Amino acid sequence: MHGSIASIVPFLVIIPVAVLTKQVILGLALGLFVGCYIEHPRPLAGLEAAIAYVIREVGLAGNVSLILFLYLFGSFVGLLRVSGGVKGFSRWMETRIRSPRGAFAFTWLSSLFTFMAPDFRILTVAPIVSRVFERFRVRKEQVAFTIDVTATPMCAVVPIGTAFVAYMVGLMHTSAHHAGAASPYTLFLATIPYNFFAWAMLIMGAFLTFFRFSRQVQASTRTTRLLPDRPEDRSLPRLAREQRGALALEAGAIGLPQDAAVQRGMRRPDDRGEEVPDPVEALAKRAHPSALNLVLPLGLLLASTLALTVLSGYAPGRSLVQAFVQANAAKAMLEALVLTVVAMMVLYAVRGTPLNRIMVGFLQGGNEMMPVIVLLALIWAVSAVASDLGFAQFCQREIVQYVPRSLIIPALFVFGCVISYVLGSSFGTWAILMPLAFSLAQGGAGTLAIAAGAVFASGTFGGFVSPLSDNTVAMATVMKVPVMDYANFKLKTALIPVAACAVGYFLLSEMAR
Repeated sequence: MHGSIASIVPFLVIIPVAVLTKQVILGLALGLFVGCYIEHPRPLAGLEAAIAYVIREVGLAGNVSLILFLYLFGSFVGLLRVSGGVKGFSRWMETRIRSPRGAFAFTWLSSLFTFMAPDFRILTVAPIVSRVFERFRVRKEQVAFTIDVTATPMCAVVPIGTAFVAYMVGLMHTSAHHAGAASPYTLFLATIPYNFFAWAMLIMGAFLTFFRFSRQVQASTRTTRLLPDRPEDRSLPRLAREQRGALALEAGAIGLPQDAAVQRGMRRPDDRGEEVPDPVEALAKRAHPSALNLVLPLGLLLASTLALTVLSGYAPGRSLVQAFVQANAAKAMLEALVLTVVAMMVLYAVRGTPLNRIMVGFLQGGNEMMPVIVLLALIWAVSAVASDLGFAQFCQREIVQYVPRSLIIPALFVFGCVISYVLGSSFGTWAILMPLAFSLAQGGAGTLAIAAGAVFASGTFGGFVSPLSDNTVAMATVMKVPVMDYANFKLKTALIPVAACAVGYFLLSEMAR
């Protein structure tokens, strides 16, 4: 049975269940049980095997570190919110935007401080710039696009300090383990140049922002008076009952990468069917605004991550570059995050934030990452089952042998784009397709980095343009535009980059032959 058609049955369960129900976790869980019962076809043996796979994979040292990183990253964002750091930064920047070009420039530059997760960026930046751009009569779809294009595509290629990094490295850890690769983080870094869609959208976004949107505003302001600020616009736009709850992926609304296919059905309704307000958000609204409560922790996190990364690879005779290449970056990022979270709690306590508010931010923020942790645990287990069933050998024999190799990676990318658009989920798409990508790469369809990069690119597409993506819903709600109109606006701008990416993967595969 090893390497037979039975090895693909778990994925024949996972994909349709995830697509039809929009519940990736459910699909992965069913796929895990199906795979275990194929391997152990006895009433209790399959159940015991499923539990054993989860325990074994979660218990690996590298996976435990990733789980701890994810939880602490949620705590990091929760602490930022309850401290008033986000509110203070927003108010500080709002007073410094004085022109349309300045507003567009700020929107891009603000990604340096809000790159940790798409929704963190959306809910931090959008309320500020929406009021500013309104004075210049800029279309709301253009404003939303300018923010959105520097959210999901940007987070997908930033190599440190995001929950995306932890999740992606988690995927690399299992896939690299079963494929025999060396370092998951090194492999993740190697995939970044091959996330063609993220890079293409950043280039497209920069072009549209500064050579189309900005010029349109300049032309209109020559003949139209600027609208004055209205007192009623001073209140920040809110997400209607925020599309949050437990996080998933692209995990809690502000600051955590939300993932529609993981979150859907996991929100907390009250007896009347309405969502219960988020306690962290409620505390954040009462917090005294202070930009330092955002800038200092973020600066410490970035600086300590870089310093500890270099130190972990340092040895006598090694240059700075060599030390960075040889570093244990995953270990360094976890140490930097622990250091930063501890320093934040001390800083906020010294600056007068109540201790109970600090603990709510720490615990509630971490808890919002639990759906992502569950998702990763199931992915690790399913990948292990697929490996034991001979999924890689089946793909090598039946796909790589008969399909032209130059078409495999482009087809994988296009198929992933369709899946991610239907799911509205980057994390879910990556979870479903990464085992297939690594199996195809092992069969000679391309390098591990290229295959994984194509999957990351396809998931980035869905997280960015799908009308089911929580990022699309969040942005449309904040900007007060119809969700489908805004999703179609993004889709039209993304079609050319998608076509270019497919051609790019084809040419890359041709050159690798």
